[in-house]
Amino acid sequence: MMGRVLSRWGIATRLLVISVLPASIMFLSVTATLYGLAQRDVRRDVAARGQLIATALAQSSQYGLVSGNTAYLRTTLRHMLGADPSIACIAITDPAGRPVVSDCQAVVPAEVESFEMPVRIEALPEVDQFESIPTPPREAAWRHVGSVRVTMSPAPIFESKRRALWVAFGLVLAAAVASCLIGLRLARRLRHTLASVMAALRDVRHGSFDVKLATDHEGELGELQRTIVQMAATLDASRHDLEQQVAIRTQQLQEAVDLARQADAEKRRLIVRSNALVEEERRRIALDLHDHLGAALISVRLQASALLARARACGDAEMQGDAARIAAAAQSVYATTRDIVKRLRPEVIDTLGLAGAVEELVRHADQVHPVARFTFRVAPGFPDVRGELAMPAYRVAQEALNNIAKHSDATMTEVTLSVLPETGHLRMVIHDNGRGFDAQSPHSTGIGLIGMRERVAAAGGELRITSAPGEGATVCVTLPLPAK
Repeated sequence: MMGRVLSRWGIATRLLVISVLPASIMFLSVTATLYGLAQRDVRRDVAARGQLIATALAQSSQYGLVSGNTAYLRTTLRHMLGADPSIACIAITDPAGRPVVSDCQAVVPAEVESFEMPVRIEALPEVDQFESIPTPPREAAWRHVGSVRVTMSPAPIFESKRRALWVAFGLVLAAAVASCLIGLRLARRLRHTLASVMAALRDVRHGSFDVKLATDHEGELGELQRTIVQMAATLDASRHDLEQQVAIRTQQLQEAVDLARQADAEKRRLIVRSNALVEEERRRIALDLHDHLGAALISVRLQASALLARARACGDAEMQGDAARIAAAAQSVYATTRDIVKRLRPEVIDTLGLAGAVEELVRHADQVHPVARFTFRVAPGFPDVRGELAMPAYRVAQEALNNIAKHSDATMTEVTLSVLPETGHLRMVIHDNGRGFDAQSPHSTGIGLIGMRERVAAAGGELRITSAPGEGATVCVTLPLPAK
């Protein structure tokens, strides 16, 4: 319990207790010991004095008791009471215990001790004067003639020793005060040293290693101060080395970051360039297919129609069948070519803009997949985005709808186009209620998603995919729009 209380005190309080408590305990212990010894000596003195006085009175009062001279006895008692104040009362009684004479002090203390001594006289032997033959002497016989009772009080004796006791108390108190003062002085010096040590440790904790401590002291405190100074110097050197290493590593890291940024910028430029080349190549192929192959297929279909007309005029059934099959094949190849052209270069982007092109994608997906519902919403005031600016968003929507149709098993899909009012960026959200996937897993990222991210990043936008197993998926695309 005492250790728990001391653990809550500060160093100053502990030093004060260490310096004052032993001296206080010593003062109380010595004072109690001196007082107890004085009490014991007083009681011993009272016992010895009372026994001696009772014995002396028993011997001196024999004549007075035998002769009945009470005046002599009373005078003797009065003189003894006046000579010794420690005698409280004296009483002399006859053999039957009846008081013969007694006397007491004017004030009888409460604490008294009685001593009683019998009064005896020697009985005279009987002598026959007519007997000529001597008889051998007999042992002396004693006759009880009364008793002496002396009542002693230790208060006067203790009072006589009180002065000496106070002197002893004063000396002990002076020694205790001197010990306390010496302890306080030593504690003050120790506290000053410990305060400087604590201040140095606080500076070290706060990162200031310029510690100023006296290192010429002897003993454990001097060793502690020298250790702290050496520790601070070591920490300062370590911090300096660490700062240099951090500066070097920071410079290297900055260079690596710059290189990574340059590489990323070059990669994005390459992606932009590659996308531009791909789109340009697609546009060229689409134009070639439309202009050359389409025209050729139209010519074949017209020639097949003319051949079919001549066959009908001639009534040649076999020629009619061949001409019809040629016309049907030409029409089928022409439709396939038109579909390829649309995929390579959607002409709706140039004619209807991004909103119309995405709406056409959603409508086509809704027609192809009758089980799933595909809906499209565009915010009022959505700008007319055409050409190359619309191509990244269109390709992301195309890839996302294809993935939903192939993998999600969704029954509801919604595509929303809007503009963020705070930044003016284009925002496209594609949400489905399919089975979803773990978007944080690296194994869930396919080539299509990677291509979507790279295409959006190359255009300076941001793509976020939110999904979890059983909770569907949400694709959010944000792309910058040119300033008006």
